[in-house]
Amino acid sequence: MTTKQENKLSMYLAVRTVCDRNNSIWQTLPAFVDASADFGTRIINIQTLAQKQAVDSTGLTLDKDQLRKAMALAAVELAKATNAYAKKIGNHDLDAKTTVSVSTYMQGRDTLAAPNALNLHAAVTANLAALAPFGVTAAKLTALKAKIDAYAASVAKPRDAVGSGSSATQQMGDEFDAADAALNDQMDALVSQFADSNPQFVADYNNARIVVDSGGGGAKPTLPAPPTPPPA
Repeated sequence: MTTKQENKLSMYLAVRTVCDRNNSIWQTLPAFVDASADFGTRIINIQTLAQKQAVDSTGLTLDKDQLRKAMALAAVELAKATNAYAKKIGNHDLDAKTTVSVSTYMQGRDTLAAPNALNLHAAVTANLAALAPFGVTAAKLTALKAKIDAYAASVAKPRDAVGSGSSATQQMGDEFDAADAALNDQMDALVSQFADSNPQFVADYNNARIVVDSGGGGAKPTLPAPPTPPPA
């Protein structure tokens, strides 16, 4: 949410507070009731979207990195044991496939790390029957697969969070426009009907309709000055 939007939302909340406090007054005017309900809905929508917009992908990125490291460590443990077996029997193809390190999975594109680990998983699985003396078990392979799956599922989450925030920004703009329409086109036009019977409500409403610039630019009235009454 931009500073301008935050300032405007503060104004919205002030207007809603005044209207809630004087509910019994404007309930007699159906059009004002409808506009106020729509305005309140827009405020709730804006606050909900603000939460989505504020999603920080940093935490998700840290989670992804931790899952990647866990996958890498589990893969390397099995790779080293299998590589020892490959060297013992002179299987050069298996030797090449299992000559890896943690950096093999931690460096390079994050989208390739899981497929690389799956290739290792397949190579170890193909030789599982002979690997028991080297400490390789089906349980360890299952644990590695779980870590690969967990990492693979996390890869898109930070980007997804950013995309969700961008979508929320667009929707928020639409909600602000709708809230402004409820105020400018309906509530502002109707509130003057209460000026004679409830002048304090109208005065409080108009004061609430002033947007205060929290950035230090001072108050910015959103309503034009009232016209000068005609001479009696």
